[in-house]
Amino acid sequence: MKLPNSWVEARLRDVCQINPKFEIEERPEEDIQVTFVPMSAVDENVGVIAKPEIRNYSEVAKGYTNFKEGDVLFAKVTPCMENGKAAIVGPLLNGLGFGSTEFHVLRPTDEVLPEYLFHFIRQPAFRTRAASAFVGTGGLQRVPLDFLSRVKLPLPTLPEQQRMVDVLRLLDDMITARNTQISRLHSLIFLLFAEYFQAPEVSRGNEKNGLLADLAWINPPLDSPIDLQQEVSFLPMAAIDEVSGRIAKYETKFFQEVKAGYTRFVENDVLFAKISPCMENGKIAIAQGLKNGIGVGSTEFHVFRPKPNATAEFLWALTRRTVFRKMAARAFIGTSGHQRVPESFLKTYKLRIPTFEKQLAFSENVRNIFQELERQENQQFLLKKSSQALVISAFNGELTEAWRAAHIKEITTSTIERDESLRERGSKFAQSYAESKSTPTLQKDLDRPARHWLLNEISEFQGAVWTMLCHEWPQKLVVVDDPEAFNDFCTNEQTTWPIEHFNASPNRVRRTLEQLAALGLIAKVSVPRQNAATQQTEYLTAFRPLREAENSRLRDAAMLNNELNPSEKSGDKSNIRGSW
Repeated sequence: MKLPNSWVEARLRDVCQINPKFEIEERPEEDIQVTFVPMSAVDENVGVIAKPEIRNYSEVAKGYTNFKEGDVLFAKVTPCMENGKAAIVGPLLNGLGFGSTEFHVLRPTDEVLPEYLFHFIRQPAFRTRAASAFVGTGGLQRVPLDFLSRVKLPLPTLPEQQRMVDVLRLLDDMITARNTQISRLHSLIFLLFAEYFQAPEVSRGNEKNGLLADLAWINPPLDSPIDLQQEVSFLPMAAIDEVSGRIAKYETKFFQEVKAGYTRFVENDVLFAKISPCMENGKIAIAQGLKNGIGVGSTEFHVFRPKPNATAEFLWALTRRTVFRKMAARAFIGTSGHQRVPESFLKTYKLRIPTFEKQLAFSENVRNIFQELERQENQQFLLKKSSQALVISAFNGELTEAWRAAHIKEITTSTIERDESLRERGSKFAQSYAESKSTPTLQKDLDRPARHWLLNEISEFQGAVWTMLCHEWPQKLVVVDDPEAFNDFCTNEQTTWPIEHFNASPNRVRRTLEQLAALGLIAKVSVPRQNAATQQTEYLTAFRPLREAENSRLRDAAMLNNELNPSEKSGDKSNIRGSW
């Protein structure tokens, strides 16, 4: 992928601390209260810490992950990681936070904004890469620390990062506002239920007292035959959204595929999950839009078929209320992990029977709200698609292309400051590479060392080897005629990260060093060494980065040539590059 000229590629470990520890002097007294974040407290839909807890430091000092304000939390365990459980740590009680051991903690340095880092790790593409690196078995697979240490991210300057974050934040605010509207519509249904029916379990006025079985046939038999080749709507438990109580999508199947072990239902039936925890979570829905009018689903559903004196919307809202689900949970039968609501509880559930006219009025309002919910959810879907597209364009540089063009001076200054800061801390980074050929695509107006214009002309592999020698190899001299020393240069993990994806042989590396020396980008030298066997001095071929004086040698030669040959001053100077 071709990145903008002012960007670099850096490893995650070089722009943030990964899983940092508290220093001894930072540890508080045992009775100090701190913020605690279990995995369940992170909202995977919007990426925020929604429900933090407060605990004493003594309770969390051992066996938990610690973090500070501004850190980025990244769930490392499946399925939380794939679902997007990540968040930026906001204000903490007494400035200290602890949480699940299933979090990796990323603490940004001065070169990267927390929000930029957050959007990078929340990308679907990044989570897919992280999942491919899982270690462990079954449901205990985790993203290893080694994966985060090796990951590279595109790194713009801080002003450009801020621009990207501002745009993405605006879209996030729109999505959050839409979420709030959808949540209010859900709440409106139950506010209307309370207005129409108050608490139906309490006797009041002249309304008739009765049983739930007076309003619905519960698990009615359906004995009419179905052709095995008949297409039907199949409903797995997972297809019911537990927040809205609506069916996301049916699967269309031939009846012969599902005829064994199923619950059958028809249009307008209310499906009530009888198993824990699905029932407590609100997996209760109205069956509508069935293929050929036939529905088939899990055996873990109870089916309510409205009688002539009841509406499906009333039965649905009645049974989705928290008070009803709590009473149903108290009636559970079965052992732990296999608890179910018995049919006898439903048939004997007592309530006031509201008039059919009142139920009809309520149902009409519910249907109108469902229509508005569908419209809002469609808009939300489009916003999320736009968000995904914007994030992709942000990390390839397209989102801020026009902004960069208007802020060249600011970017130039920030580029130099960022590169110097990274080098001072010993961070590893490479200039952005073109997709096929060019290597460090440096801007012509940046104050780069002399001769670096050539880095725009050489291949990606040549640029990577140049980076290894000039910025990664601590000895600053590689003796290619010494097999042991040269092998270390070609295989050292701390040095070879720029070329690790090329799978290059030592011979190819040596040829590339020769080419770079021929271009004048590095120096080829002879190193004297005494042969222990013959006691003779031998001269071994070696390569090293150019010294400061050598960087300007050709420019000095060109200037001297101009002075000695003044007639050439007005001639063709196309071979003399201004950046020398």
